[in-house]
Amino acid sequence: MNRTTLISVGIAAISLAGAIAMRPVQIEPKAYEDTGDLLFPEFTDPSLAASLEVTSWNDEAARVVAFQVEQKAGRWVIPSHNDYPADGTERMGKAAASFIDVRRDTVRSDRTEDHASFGVEDPDKADGTGRGQRITIKDAGGSALVDIIVGKTLEDKQGYRYVRFPDQKRVYAVKLTLDVSTEFTDWIEKDLLKIDKDAVVKLISDIYKVDEKEGRVTGRDPLAVEFRAPAEDPSQPKAWVNSDGTTLPAGKALDDSKINQVLGAVDRLNIVGVRPRPEQLTLNALQAKGFFVTPDGSRLFGNEGELRAVLNDGVVYTLYFGEVTFDSGLALTAGVGDGVGAGDSAEGEGEKTANRFMFVDVAYDPRYDEGAPKPAEPAEGEGEPPLVEGPGLAHATELQARFDKWFYVIADEAFQKMHKEKADFLKDAAPAAG
Repeated sequence: MNRTTLISVGIAAISLAGAIAMRPVQIEPKAYEDTGDLLFPEFTDPSLAASLEVTSWNDEAARVVAFQVEQKAGRWVIPSHNDYPADGTERMGKAAASFIDVRRDTVRSDRTEDHASFGVEDPDKADGTGRGQRITIKDAGGSALVDIIVGKTLEDKQGYRYVRFPDQKRVYAVKLTLDVSTEFTDWIEKDLLKIDKDAVVKLISDIYKVDEKEGRVTGRDPLAVEFRAPAEDPSQPKAWVNSDGTTLPAGKALDDSKINQVLGAVDRLNIVGVRPRPEQLTLNALQAKGFFVTPDGSRLFGNEGELRAVLNDGVVYTLYFGEVTFDSGLALTAGVGDGVGAGDSAEGEGEKTANRFMFVDVAYDPRYDEGAPKPAEPAEGEGEPPLVEGPGLAHATELQARFDKWFYVIADEAFQKMHKEKADFLKDAAPAAG
C-alpha cells in the first residue's frame, strides 16, 4: 500500500468516527434533584394573600396589560380600575389556592431558546410570540407568596401547564388548575343598585332627548306611576296608578306587566365598566359621557333620558342615560385610553358591541319612608308640619357615598330594557261594563 493510499484510508476512518459521534442518540432524561418538590413550599395558607397582579400580553391592543386586586385599609379594591371596590375575599382565596400543593412534575427544558415554544416568555420583556401570563401574589407585608410565569397547556398530559420562575431558565410541567380571573366583572359586586323591585313604590320614566346644538331638552312626556291603594278608598288592594299629573290617552290603561318588566331590569342591572367621577364635576367631564346641566347647575340631564325609582324607605334612585361607547377590553372596563368621541363613533365599527354610560344619583324623600314617624296633625290655623326623617335617610346617605364616586358603563341590552317611552307602559283599556 503506497503512501497516498494510507492517507486516504486514514481520512476515511476519521470521517467515519466523526459521523458515528455526531449521529442522533436517545438521551435518558436527567434526574433533577427538585423534581417532585412543591413550587411554593412556604405558601400553605391562602388567607395570607393580600394582593394579586396578573400581567399578560393583549394581542388586540398590542401591548402589555396588568390586572390588579389589592387589600387597602381593610377593603378589597382593584388598582388597575382606579381602586373600584372588589368583592375579593372569596375570589382571592380561589386564586391563591390554585398554587398551594402544586409540585414540579417534570423538567422540560433548561434552554432560553425553548421559552417561546412553551409560552413562558416574560410578557414584560418578550419581543415576539410565546409570551406567558405572569402571576404574582403577595402578603400584607409585600413579600411574594407566588411569582410564576404560566405558559401553554401540555398536549400529552391533560390538566398540565408549562411554568417558569421569572428569574430562571428552567421550564417545568406541573399539574395546575388555574382559578385566576382577570375579568373585571368577576371581582365586583354584580348587583349594582341592590334594589328589590317589590320595594319600589313609585316609578317615573322620562325619555327625553338633549339637543346639544340648540342647548335644549326635547320630547318630554314623562310617565309617573305609584303603587298604592286608591285615594278614595284606602282599604282597597294596592295597584299601579298614574300620578304627578300624568294623564293617559283615551282608551288606554296602565299595563302592570310592562311596569314589572322595567322594574325587573332595574333589579338585575349589572355594570360592565367604571370611570372615576371627579369630586368637582366639570362640564367637560359630564358632556364627554353624555350628561348635561342647566346653566344654574341645579338640574342634570342625560342625553337619552332618565328613569327614577322610589323605594318604600324613601330612597330615590335616578338613572341618567348618557352616551354610547364601543370600547372593549380594558378601555371599556377601566377607561384606559378612553375618550368618547375619539374612536368611539358607531361609524365603521363593524361587529363592536355597544354599551352606554350611566350616571346614578341617590336622594331621600321622607314622604315615602314607611318607617318614618308620622307628623302630628296640625292645629287649626297652623300650616303643615315638617316631614320627619326616618331610617331610610341612613340608607340613602350610605348609597350616596358609594355612587357619587363613579360613572358607570352598562350593556346596551340592559339600557334598552329600561329605556321605555310612555306608550310602552300602556295597553288598551277594558271596555266599560254595560
